[in-house]
Amino acid sequence: MKFENLRLIQDEIPKMAALNMAIDEALFLTAACPVIRFYRWAHPSVSFGYFTAWSEVFPRFAERDLVRRWTGGGIVEHGRDLTYSLVYPGGRELPAAIEFYRLVHAAIAKILAGTGCQVEIAKSNETSASRACFDKAVQYDVKFNGAKIAGAAIRRNRQGLLLQGSIQRLEIPGQFDVLFAGELCDRLDLAVLSDRIVSFAKRLAKEKYGTAEWNRRS
Repeated sequence: MKFENLRLIQDEIPKMAALNMAIDEALFLTAACPVIRFYRWAHPSVSFGYFTAWSEVFPRFAERDLVRRWTGGGIVEHGRDLTYSLVYPGGRELPAAIEFYRLVHAAIAKILAGTGCQVEIAKSNETSASRACFDKAVQYDVKFNGAKIAGAAIRRNRQGLLLQGSIQRLEIPGQFDVLFAGELCDRLDLAVLSDRIVSFAKRLAKEKYGTAEWNRRS
């Protein structure tokens, strides 16, 4: 499976944790075609899955900007990683979440292998009591020298698929974002965040992702 076309947003201005999550949701709710966004963080941050308890996060990372994701998964440290989101809108046949996950990580592995990195794809879920996402690999995660370097979390509903991923623990090759995005599609179009999306996301950040009601659930 490849997208016929994919919009690439290289969001180079680092943003606060709540706004990063809000932009991902805003893109998911409004995109008319598949979109991939690469982004950075204004401060060392931690994102954690929708079902993760605040009490599992705050004692360890109180000094960081903390934000609950709309997707599932565990606890992910951000700051030196390359973070991205991939939106596949509804209105068409949606792939199964696990197949979407596999395709995305296969593309990452192919690009990294092409630069000489001896990466591998995890064949099964590893067991660990840790809630830290990068302490254990699940099936189709990307590993390098035995350690997980690429993982993601997915939300899937009638409106489409949202995948939020992170690549870390290795030096990211130059132009990786373009190469990775290009591997996922037949035609790649460069795009920017519109004023409408930014305005919508700022409202989401204020009313949802920046609130104690959202982030501090047990």
